[in-house]
Amino acid sequence: MPLHGRHHSAQWLQYESTHVLIDCGEATQHQILRYRLPLHKLRAIFISHLHADHVAGIGGLLTTLHMQGHQRPLYIFGPSGLRNLIELQLLGTFAALRYPLYVREVFLRREKVLLWEDARIEIWTFPLRHGVPTIGYLFAEKPKPKRLDTEKFSKLGLPESLLPILRQKGVVEYNGQEITWDSVSLPPSPPKSYAYCTDTMFSQQTADFISGVTVLYHEATFLTEHQQRAAQTFHSTAREAALTASASKTQRLYIGHYSTRYRNLLPLLEEARQFFPETYLVEEGQTITFP
Repeated sequence: MPLHGRHHSAQWLQYESTHVLIDCGEATQHQILRYRLPLHKLRAIFISHLHADHVAGIGGLLTTLHMQGHQRPLYIFGPSGLRNLIELQLLGTFAALRYPLYVREVFLRREKVLLWEDARIEIWTFPLRHGVPTIGYLFAEKPKPKRLDTEKFSKLGLPESLLPILRQKGVVEYNGQEITWDSVSLPPSPPKSYAYCTDTMFSQQTADFISGVTVLYHEATFLTEHQQRAAQTFHSTAREAALTASASKTQRLYIGHYSTRYRNLLPLLEEARQFFPETYLVEEGQTITFP
């Protein structure tokens, strides 16, 4: 329930000029307006599963885009049943969209599947352990090329007109000297990645799927004192979220999807930090810049 100032699941992820939405719980479009997110730039929506707190806001959001004159294609990914849910909402409310809408259902057993790829990023999906078909997402930046070391380049006295050739061919000759791209470049920054894991029980397989991830978002619905309730509802405790982060060798863990029984979230944070110190709480309207 949306209590204690907390809303249903929805995250807005931006990589350079690419904007996507992860899950679309009730009131998502209200939060998009509240935090002034560029709805017209939305390229894709990734749904983890079909429980209402993760998908109930999608019909209104799609209709709003139509009413605002959206023209660009929109892609939606999610588990089996997603297409039927969207079609019924649109038909039942007599909504006809003016923009192309593509819905892809993902069928997973125990594998990790490449879902989306362009020149800059890859988006992978993998199964989670919940009471209904549920999938996680891994957004991974592709390795970047080496960067120009302007200081080294200027010291060699090379004309700037040779720079495009040096980048393309990797070597040029200048004043009888062979200059390589490696000799005037810096190593690229390590590629960044983000994993979204909710709702799910603890699984070593999940940690293997997201091994080495930069930032992990993992549900921490319960404290360990409510472990039995977590198992009954196919959710994780804060401790289990931390164990997943540790097993996957993530750099930073953010926990969320808190049970409404917890008004004060500090005990969840303290429990997780006992097992993974680089743990932080996810809160409404928070903006996270990746390390």
